Amino acid sequence: MNPEPLVDPSRSVIELYHRAEVLNDELGRIERAGGAVVRVDAGRWESSTYLKAIGEALGFPDHYGANLDALADCLGDVAAGFHGFPAGAGVRVLAIYQFDAFRRAAPAEALAFVDALAGAAGTALKYGRPLLVMLQSDDPDLSLPPVAPVVVTWNRAEHLRANRHTT
Repeated sequence: MNPEPLVDPSRSVIELYHRAEVLNDELGRIERAGGAVVRVDAGRWESSTYLKAIGEALGFPDHYGANLDALADCLGDVAAGFHGFPAGAGVRVLAIYQFDAFRRAAPAEALAFVDALAGAAGTALKYGRPLLVMLQSDDPDLSLPPVAPVVVTWNRAEHLRANRHTT
């Protein structure tokens, strides 16, 4: 029996997760297979803080300007493997917890952020160095419009709304 691939081409490079344990299980599987994970908590992000917070989490250079253009540039560097993850990491994952709180606090910025992440994830595939984005949401009904050329979908384990209920 062949093991499940780390990157399933039928899945989106950005996925939503409701239950943190489902996300953490997926992240553990990726790490055990040699992938690299950066975890960030967006629960307190606001329009004025998220750019700096993501720059710190991904180790952006000191000259990072903390604006959308600089974010796109630095995420392009992450896609190319210049920073953000250890050199030689196979699959790279940016896991963002409590994304729904950021979406409520700064709706336009949250969508612009996801759009920039989608662009970087697409670029990373061109380099043959997958970059996946996993957004955890405490709101099981969170819905995001398509960004860049990417449709953000619920993960395989929680695709059905009934599977997002906590016990």
